Amino acid sequence: MSHRSLKTAAAVAAALALAYTGASWYAGRLAQERVEAWVDQANQEIAAQWASADPRPVLTIQAYRRGVFSSDVRYGFQFRDDEGRDQTLGLHDALAHGPWPWAAVRQGEWRPAAALSLIEPLPGGLWQPWFDAQPAGTAPWTLRSRIGFDGRVASQWRLEPTRLADNRLDFSGGLVRIDYDPGTREAAVSGRIDRLAAVDADSGVRVRFEGLDLDGRTTRSGEADLQSRQHARFGEVHVDVPDAPALAFIGPSLSSDTVRTGGLLDSRLAYDLGQLQLDRRDLGRITLALSAEHLDVAGLQALADALGQLNRREDPDAELSEQDRQRLRALAVPVLAAGPRLTLDALRWETPQGTSELKAQAEFRPAPEDAPPDLGGLIESAIRQLSAHLSLSKPMLLQVVRQTQHGEGADMAVALTSMLFDQYVGRLERQGLVQRQGDAIEADYRYADGQVTANGRAMSPAEFAAQFGDLAGLGQ
Repeated sequence: MSHRSLKTAAAVAAALALAYTGASWYAGRLAQERVEAWVDQANQEIAAQWASADPRPVLTIQAYRRGVFSSDVRYGFQFRDDEGRDQTLGLHDALAHGPWPWAAVRQGEWRPAAALSLIEPLPGGLWQPWFDAQPAGTAPWTLRSRIGFDGRVASQWRLEPTRLADNRLDFSGGLVRIDYDPGTREAAVSGRIDRLAAVDADSGVRVRFEGLDLDGRTTRSGEADLQSRQHARFGEVHVDVPDAPALAFIGPSLSSDTVRTGGLLDSRLAYDLGQLQLDRRDLGRITLALSAEHLDVAGLQALADALGQLNRREDPDAELSEQDRQRLRALAVPVLAAGPRLTLDALRWETPQGTSELKAQAEFRPAPEDAPPDLGGLIESAIRQLSAHLSLSKPMLLQVVRQTQHGEGADMAVALTSMLFDQYVGRLERQGLVQRQGDAIEADYRYADGQVTANGRAMSPAEFAAQFGDLAGLGQ
C-alpha cells in the first residue's frame, strides 16, 4: 500500500473515530435529558396519586457522571416507612451511550440505540437482607433497558430467586417486560412470577401465591389525561393461619380500568376471588366489582391529608375545633362539586345451590349554598341518591354453613341457621322490608330528596329506621 493510501486510510479512521466519539457524546447528552425527564415524570405521577398525609416518596438523581462513551448515575428513592422513619433506597445505573453501545454489540445487537441501561439496587438499608440472600456479588434484581433514538424503550426487569435467612420469604424469581412507545405514549407491562411465599413473624400467618401473570397498558394524552387497563391472574393463593382451617383461592384475578381526564378520574375494579376452599371443601366463587366516576383526585387527596392529620392528634376522638370543621367543609365542597358516583356493581357469592348478591350506589351533586356548616350535614345535603339491592339464597347460605362445620355439629348448625333465617325473614317480610322469591329473599332500598323507598313503599327516614329498630328482639 502506498504512503498516500496509508495516509488516506488513517485520515478515514480518524474521521470515523471522531464521528463515533461525537455521536456517542451526543447520545449521552440525549440520554441524560431523557433520564431527567423520566425522573420528573415519575415524581409527578407519585404526587398525583399520593393520598396519604405522610410526605410522598421522591425519586432523585444523586449523582450523574457523564462520559463520552458511558455514564454513571446514582438515584435515591426517599420515603417514610410504616414506623415513621425516613428511608432512602439507593440505585445505580451503568449507562452505555450509542449509537452502538459496546454492551449491546457484545451480545450481537447492532441496531443503533441512544443508550443501553443497567439499573441495580445498591447494598445497604432495606435492600441489605435481599443482598444477603444472594451469592456474593449478585444483585437481587436488575433492570436492563434499550433506549432508541426515537424514544422507544424496551426493558426487562429480572428478579432473582430469593429465600431470606429466617424463612419469612421464599421467592421463585420472575421476569417483567416493559415497553414504551413515545409516538402513542403507551407503556405496556407483562410479567410472570411462579411462586411467592411470605410469613408474618408476629402472627405466624403464611401466604403463598403460585403462578402470577401480569398484563397492563397505559396510554397518555396531554399533561394529565390517561387511560389505563391492568390485569393480574393467580394460579392459586393459599392462606394458613395458626390453629385455623387452611384457606385457598383457586384461579383468582384482579382487573382495573381507569380513565383520567384533567383532574377527574373514572375507575372500575373487578376482583374474582376464584373458587374458595376451606380445608379443601368447596365454598363456591366470590366476585366483587367496584366503580367510581367523576372523582376529583386532587380534592380527595387534600381531604384525605386533612383527615389523616386530625387522626394523628394526641386525642383523635376529641371534638373538632371550629377552624377544623370549616377547613374540612372547604375541602369537601370541590369534591362534591364534581358530582361523584360510587358504585358497588356487585358483590356476588355463587355456589351450585344458589347465588347471593349485593349491589349499592351513592350518587352526589354539588352542595347547595345554604348547606349545613358541619361536614356530615354538607355531605347529606349533596346526596342525590342512595340505593341498594340485596338477593340472598337460603340454600346457598345453608350449604356454606354445612361446609364450614365439622363432624356432628354440622347438622345442628344448619338447623339453627335455617330457623333464624326463617324467623328474621318472616318479620322483615311482614313489615315490607324484604320480599320472597322462591327460596331466596330480595330487598330494594332507595333514598332521595329526604325520602326512603323500601320495595316500592315510600316512608320517611325516621319510619324506616324505626322499623329496623323494632327487629332487635326475636320471637315477636
